[in-house]
Amino acid sequence: MKTRMLAALTAVLLTNAVAADPTEISLSAVGVNVADIDRAERFYNEVFGFERTFAFPPGSDDPIEIGLVRPGGNGMMLLLAKLSDDPLPDAKAAYGRIVLMTNDALGLTAKAEAKGSSWRRVDDESPSSPIIIFLTDPDGYEVELYQAPAAP
Repeated sequence: MKTRMLAALTAVLLTNAVAADPTEISLSAVGVNVADIDRAERFYNEVFGFERTFAFPPGSDDPIEIGLVRPGGNGMMLLLAKLSDDPLPDAKAAYGRIVLMTNDALGLTAKAEAKGSSWRRVDDESPSSPIIIFLTDPDGYEVELYQAPAAP
């Protein structure tokens, strides 16, 4: 009984400590290593409309990292980096995926397929379900397209 009360009190104190922290934090970008920055940038531009906002080092003809966003700055930045010529690990997609919310998952899938992407649809394809499609980018990373279900 005392152990449960202590656990409950600890949970309340920790929750209040986190809630009271005035530090502002927001997730601004997700970065992935790619084999060819130019190829990856073309894919994300031509399929999803992402545009370059910066390159590092600045002014370089051969940057080691670039930042991409959708026009209008809606959402997080995607960082594409090529830090060395070492091959990327085969299991890199097992570490996670890039998730994009969209109102046209099927249209984006068709664009990605035209660029050589493989894909699979994982929803039940009913009108009341979201459309969820996983596709691959040129480096083998998974990109999840999520389209909310149509309003009833």
